[in-house]
Amino acid sequence: MTRANISVRADRIKPSATLAVSGRAGELQAAGKQVLNFSAGEPDFAPPSAVVRAVVEAAAAGPVHYAPVPGTPQLRAAVAELLSGVHGRRYSAAEVLVSCGAKHSLANLFLSICDAGDQVVIPAPYWVSYPDMAGLAEAEPVIVPSSREDGWRMQPEALEAVLGERTRIIVLNSPSNPTGAGYRETDLKALGEVIAAKAPHAFIVCDDIYRDLVYDGFTHVSAVRALGEELASRVIVVDGVSKTYAMTGFRIGYFAGPKEIVSAASRIQSQTTSGAATLSQQAALVALTDPSVPAEVEAMKDAFTRRRALVLEGLAEVPGAEAAPPDGAFYVFVDVSRHTGPKARHADDIQLAQWLLEEKLVATVPGTPFGAPGHLRMSYATDDDTLREGLSRIRDALASLPTA
Repeated sequence: MTRANISVRADRIKPSATLAVSGRAGELQAAGKQVLNFSAGEPDFAPPSAVVRAVVEAAAAGPVHYAPVPGTPQLRAAVAELLSGVHGRRYSAAEVLVSCGAKHSLANLFLSICDAGDQVVIPAPYWVSYPDMAGLAEAEPVIVPSSREDGWRMQPEALEAVLGERTRIIVLNSPSNPTGAGYRETDLKALGEVIAAKAPHAFIVCDDIYRDLVYDGFTHVSAVRALGEELASRVIVVDGVSKTYAMTGFRIGYFAGPKEIVSAASRIQSQTTSGAATLSQQAALVALTDPSVPAEVEAMKDAFTRRRALVLEGLAEVPGAEAAPPDGAFYVFVDVSRHTGPKARHADDIQLAQWLLEEKLVATVPGTPFGAPGHLRMSYATDDDTLREGLSRIRDALASLPTA
């Protein structure tokens, strides 16, 4: 019997839907098409000026050698100081691991904590990578649906229904990709009561990468604080510099948690990527510590606030489209289910998104890969003119379709 060239593990991993859309949009643009891209998962701003200067100076000073596997002592200390303030718990540098982006931090955690047969609880809609990361760790993703009526926040009774002895990780993402929804303190307290009663052995992995990008008076609530003292030691917070500081290409993420988890994840990292890039770590240190940076972050947030309002206003004029105002991040998650189905022109959101891209030259991301069929994720991480023209094209396109 001839064995396949590709492992079963690799074969069951799906390519990132968000990157696939961005890739196809790039192909159309390279062919001379004017694509209006609402699929971006990164800010369209430059990194803070102090960060750019620091990288140039460090590269010129040279030499640039390998960094320690768990991160430079200076960056780990800065992260520990930052997260101690955010979460009201004193972290030491030894409780921090720096990796090649928050995605890498999450993958390290899944591989460090899960064994075959363990379960990872993932609220839907979810970031597209969570289920496949669980699969890579030979764990079973357990999806917990939520609804727009519930603010896209996992409900305690829904969580309680899936918890058990096999529960190893519970993922929380606030504000969320793709919905922008954020958990309130009352939400987290209610979830904490359920976890403490049904799965006190589980780890709670909090993806806080959009923590600073919040709007309309919403404030990110620390799960370390809100879930309760009984669970605080089992909460692992994941963060990074990609979104807040527009530094996606620097690939620096980190997590803070129990030392034994940091040690295990560091061993895995030592045999895969080794330490994150030295220059990137120096850049991240400046982002976290330079006093000029917060003003530039606030300017970016002001732009996102304006764009968010622009998109919500424009969507109100799109027939058959509904969306809840996002609490944070830079996405609006749009219900287009009235334009999909057996009686519609497009069977599902995937076909609808393909039609918008190929025929109307507007790139959105279908909701199905996020665990929410019948939706489109629209990013407002682009300029105002692109948003206005894209919304106009979407309005005209959907107006031409019959609604269910």
